[in-house]
Amino acid sequence: MVRLKKIFDLLLATVLCLSLSACGSSDTDTEGAGDDWRNSGVVVGSGTITHTNEGSVDVLVTVSPESAAFYRDKAEQILFDSVSFPVNIPDAEQAFNAISFDDMDGDGESDVLVSFIHENGDITELIWIWDSAERYVFRKDLSSVTISEDDTAEAIDNSNLDEYVGLWEYLDENLWLRIHEDATWEFVNDQDEVIESGTLWADETGVTLHFDGSGDVLQLDRTVSGDLIDIANDGSLFPVEAIQSSVPYFTRNGLEINAAMDMGTFLLEDGVCNYSGLGDGYSRDDCYWEVIKNADYTHDGIREIQFDAICYIPESSIPYFDQQYFTVTSSELYDFNTGMWLTAASAYDNSNRGENYYLHTVSWKGNSYLIEFAYSTDWTYDVGDWDMVLTKSYIVYLPEDMTASSSPQKYSRTIIKIAPRECSLTAFHPKQAL
Repeated sequence: MVRLKKIFDLLLATVLCLSLSACGSSDTDTEGAGDDWRNSGVVVGSGTITHTNEGSVDVLVTVSPESAAFYRDKAEQILFDSVSFPVNIPDAEQAFNAISFDDMDGDGESDVLVSFIHENGDITELIWIWDSAERYVFRKDLSSVTISEDDTAEAIDNSNLDEYVGLWEYLDENLWLRIHEDATWEFVNDQDEVIESGTLWADETGVTLHFDGSGDVLQLDRTVSGDLIDIANDGSLFPVEAIQSSVPYFTRNGLEINAAMDMGTFLLEDGVCNYSGLGDGYSRDDCYWEVIKNADYTHDGIREIQFDAICYIPESSIPYFDQQYFTVTSSELYDFNTGMWLTAASAYDNSNRGENYYLHTVSWKGNSYLIEFAYSTDWTYDVGDWDMVLTKSYIVYLPEDMTASSSPQKYSRTIIKIAPRECSLTAFHPKQAL
């Protein structure tokens, strides 16, 4: 089951936006007996499953106290389907009697009947009828369950479920696993919307998730540190107190880095707009941007970054104006992780550093950080090949520990984006300029 495919040193960057085969192969293709899982002794039954859209598939059956799994009859253990028992059957492996994939309701599709004969002679028969949308649906009215409540309770008591109850974050995915005390679970996104749900079985080695409807099964193994490993999808989960996405905002929303700091100028098409009055003669043309880092050092628990964002406007991008005009620019500072606009009007509060220093509080992975910044602008004219050059100088102060995270091997960087929306040349009539 590959349901959870991998779908989430500090770096300063800019986003400017407008707007084998096996070695030693032999002449045969025969698997060694030691590599064939079918010889491991776990197979309790076999049969053929037939469905309209899938044809007929030969399967081998294994059982556990909480489910029966159907694997393709191949040397490699490949799960084809499964069913979850409505109650835990503590003696499932010892009491297993038979399994049938006969069509019970005459629709041409294989259904499932699993029977157990317990040590005291009681018989349990569980039946699932095939549904094209929900796959195997348990039919209580056709089944007979003789497992006592005491036996079921004992099985649950021995499952160590309480060690897993709570919220787990799936590393590098915008996904959380919530495990409940009644042995149910959900996968949710960062908006707490349920994506998948089902029941589970837990013991000291980990948890087995059974997906509602599809009957899919996902095994999560427990590590020495107490985290959970999803071996099938090369993923891991760790316990958290609340949903706080570890996937940076820019990554989560598909915002790409289209230019990097200290890599020279790059073209921003239609980056200059020109118009007069209230919009007469509106046109757009190209400009170029560059970001240069001047300093980056840490002192007194603070990381200080100084950089310039420079807009170059060629003469060809400026139309002829027969009246007075002014140049204006609009460029903003954004936080890569949270997507927060750091130069919002609400940030215009003086800090203890003096005039023109502004404050912002950002929340990231459950922590709040106070960021200070200041910037100044400078226009120069007739510089080399450029008719106008705007230099916007930034100083940003970040808490040193803002770069730390609960998963430093995955997230060890703080990235700030400066996103110039456009360089504008606006022509005004003299009276309007007043």
